[in-house]
Amino acid sequence: MTLKWILWGLVIYWVYRQITGRRTPTSSLFSGFTGTGRARRPPSEVSEEPGTAQDMVRCAHCGLFLPRQEALSRRGEWYCSEAHRQAGSGAQ
Repeated sequence: MTLKWILWGLVIYWVYRQITGRRTPTSSLFSGFTGTGRARRPPSEVSEEPGTAQDMVRCAHCGLFLPRQEALSRRGEWYCSEAHRQAGSGAQ
């Protein structure tokens, strides 16, 4: 009988956590610990440099997407490596 109540309690708790989510920050003793031996830096200390968007192109041989500045081109098609550029676009 007790096991039944424990299981119901766990189910209710699980449903509650699914509905409310884990969006609220916890203020427990270990809330800043990442498990790697280092504590996370507060958001004010994290240096987020604004990234620049890069144009992505698809390799005509294998379909891999890569930045345009790293790709090789031939006759209007883009390739991820010299070997794929030499092989051409016939492999797909």
